[in-house]
Amino acid sequence: MKAVVSANETSPSLVHSVGPRWLRVWMGLIGLWIVFCILGTWFNYQAMLVRSHPISWTQAIRMNVAEYGIWAAVLTPLVLLLCAKFPLRRKSFAKVFSAHALAITGVTCIDVAIKTFLGGAVFPGAQTYPFFPQYRRYLFSEAEADIQIYLLIAFIGYVVAYYSALRDQERHAAELETHLVRAELQVLKMQLQPHFLFNTLHSVASLVHTDPRAAKKMICSLGDLLRATLAAEDLPQIPLRRELEFLQMYLDIQRVRFQDRLLVDLRVDNDILDAMVPYMLLQPLVENAIKHGVARRSGLGRVDVEIRKDSATLAISVVNDLIAAGAAPQLDGLGIGLENIRSRLKILYSSRGKLTARDLKDGRFRVEIELPFETAAGPRMTPAGAAADPASQIPALEVER
Repeated sequence: MKAVVSANETSPSLVHSVGPRWLRVWMGLIGLWIVFCILGTWFNYQAMLVRSHPISWTQAIRMNVAEYGIWAAVLTPLVLLLCAKFPLRRKSFAKVFSAHALAITGVTCIDVAIKTFLGGAVFPGAQTYPFFPQYRRYLFSEAEADIQIYLLIAFIGYVVAYYSALRDQERHAAELETHLVRAELQVLKMQLQPHFLFNTLHSVASLVHTDPRAAKKMICSLGDLLRATLAAEDLPQIPLRRELEFLQMYLDIQRVRFQDRLLVDLRVDNDILDAMVPYMLLQPLVENAIKHGVARRSGLGRVDVEIRKDSATLAISVVNDLIAAGAAPQLDGLGIGLENIRSRLKILYSSRGKLTARDLKDGRFRVEIELPFETAAGPRMTPAGAAADPASQIPALEVER
């Protein structure tokens, strides 16, 4: 069954997490470091000026580019790499803590080593000492700031990772819901098709002995209808013009069965033929009308179908004659076809899709459907393998006899 979604058939997007884009996070932090570098350059220049130890703008720029450049180009990607390698989880908290404790030590040592190597060539006023004494001096002066910066970057990294995971979960939940809705719609379609096929074959069987020619014609028409419906079975919605084609094929079959006992009045405005409607919507409506009306009458039975646009709503009305006034079935007993439609309307449109049925005073029965008026964006949706748009063959769609 197509409606069954197995683990092997699950979309890759449902099982693969995108995760945070760490390169993008790094680029964002580089932008932040550039801002800090510009501000630091201005503040350092002014601070040295106030202390009566003025430096040139070139020296101020060189000092801050070195200070912030070490973090932007070397140390920040190391911290983010650790965040990606050791995600925060309750079961692995001790492991994450140990990894970052070691990383803080390593990052601080790298920062101090680079600054010691650059020395007075970059940092104004720095005294020249042998490497290790100078390293020791820098270590105790820079360690606190390095630890704070490290923790800030790690915090940013984990916040980004958290919200990225949350976004992945929301997307996966939405995709799973979409897959489940599609599966449910497919189940409803598969329920509807055997029901329709059984009823049509029953009609063919009733003509095999009494009118073999008519039975043969009905079988050919049934084959055309099945090919057309199967071509669009994977689409939850199709244009109204396509749905009317299916209905015309179905009516051709029923006219062979009932001959002059069936009168169908089909009224549709040409300007709504591109409206999107649920697949196999009209056929079960008309089938229900024929089953509870024409098929139970000994004489002429009439079915009126009207489809119109009412503001932002597409209104569909199917009215049929009954055996006698008051003989209408209750809504809960209308059978598989209408219950199927009601379920699909709820799935596709929620509270915006409605199906109502009521007995009219003139001894007729009406089923009405209301759904949002929507049209396909871009080119019309034509199922692959289907005939080229013959909806133009349905002009005003007036009385069919």
